[in-house]
Amino acid sequence: TGRPLLHNVLEGYNGCLFAYGQTGSGKTFTMQGEGHGEQRGVIPLMCTELFSQVEERKDAKNITVQCSVLEIYNEKVKDLLMPDNEDLQIREDTALGGRGIHVEGLFESPVRSCGDVLALIEKAQARRAVGQTNMNEHSSRSHAVVTLKIVSCDCGDAEGITLTVSKLHLIDLAGSERQKATGATGDRLKEGAQINLSLSALGNVIAALTDAKGGRHVPYRDSKLTRLLQDSLGGNSYTVMICNVSPAKINAEEILSSLRFAERAKKIQNKAAVNRDPKSEKILELMRENQALLAKVGRLETHISHLEQNY
Repeated sequence: TGRPLLHNVLEGYNGCLFAYGQTGSGKTFTMQGEGHGEQRGVIPLMCTELFSQVEERKDAKNITVQCSVLEIYNEKVKDLLMPDNEDLQIREDTALGGRGIHVEGLFESPVRSCGDVLALIEKAQARRAVGQTNMNEHSSRSHAVVTLKIVSCDCGDAEGITLTVSKLHLIDLAGSERQKATGATGDRLKEGAQINLSLSALGNVIAALTDAKGGRHVPYRDSKLTRLLQDSLGGNSYTVMICNVSPAKINAEEILSSLRFAERAKKIQNKAAVNRDPKSEKILELMRENQALLAKVGRLETHISHLEQNY
């Protein structure tokens, strides 16, 4: 599931992979896993593949990677790598070749190996909001977003014409929950309400994007989560959704709801494009056209030479 997405990101496209499902269905385990063996999750596996590909391409490409980790807790964006960076703002850079949707002031750390990324995630996980409920002893009380920013350029390209800047979002969503089942009270109840509100906003965005009539307003700004995912849902990105469900019979209604949500999400049509500066894209296009013309001239000269020799 993750490998084709990762390869698209290395070619300059944005990518997003997120786990969705009710509380206690195994989203965090799916994304992060456990240990270093067969129980590794999506993030460690994708990071291993990423740096394996960076090594394979080093003779043709100069690739650098930066990592950031944030959480959305009670509708506030918090940098999990820099404790003082709280209540950050989500901005949109609409200029040609701009940054698009981004979090202002978010710390990005250079990483050179899978181990570097996992060390940062472990550091961030220790600061993430978690709590105990009747359904999950270590329930995530926030949405966590790991972002890998990948800058790639052809070796020998001093002018940066082939430069691409892509982002891979790996998201562990907090699970939807019912107060009756979780037994949440006090802060846990408030957190659960905020989680359900943001997931409801996500559902409204997906409903608007898949409306058969079209032309419906898409309410990206209704929550921090949907605002952050704006490019990933109906925008400039390849997006993969993992739907987690619980095998317990008591959760049958929530399972059906999650599967219906996933069915709607499958109908979203994104418009992914390589993230390259428009001027560089035009220069690259002209260079390719020039190479094609030179090849054509070469073939014509060969043909003329052949005719002169025979006639």
